[in-house]
Amino acid sequence: MKAMKLVLFGGLGLLICTGGLTTGAAAEARKGVPADEALTGVPLAMTPDQLPDQFRTQVKGDVKAAKGTAVLKREGNDVAYKFSWKGLTSSVISGHFHTAPHTQVGVRAYSICGVAGESPPCPKGKSGSISGVWKNADLAAFAKGDVTVAFHTEQHPAPIGEIAVHIPAAKK
Repeated sequence: MKAMKLVLFGGLGLLICTGGLTTGAAAEARKGVPADEALTGVPLAMTPDQLPDQFRTQVKGDVKAAKGTAVLKREGNDVAYKFSWKGLTSSVISGHFHTAPHTQVGVRAYSICGVAGESPPCPKGKSGSISGVWKNADLAAFAKGDVTVAFHTEQHPAPIGEIAVHIPAAKK
């Protein structure tokens, strides 16, 4: 959060927050949020059922407790991100932004964690979080609905993954 201001209206206090990324505590994380809204910092739900079809069918029932939140904020040509997760079957070993239509296997467009020489190590444990900035992000892929972020675990390594968030096409 960049700035906070308390404004009083007839004895009522209103906290106004401007800019920055939210952590999702104030708002419920949602699925299916289109890119034009998703890139404004609204909390997005990360779940196993958002993996592309060919991988979702390979995920076992052991991922029932796996969930997370993604917060994405466009800043010019960049996308700031914060991902958090809990209830995974094992530690995250890599996380990526993938680009391709949701029904196809996506190429790794940007590595969030776990790829030597490209990204930092992933946090260890069945819960964790990571944040950063994708410089010169593929904004056209976001607009077309061709971005899926997937986190791969020791139990469900690449290419399958355990949790994901798919960003549908922009409505504008």
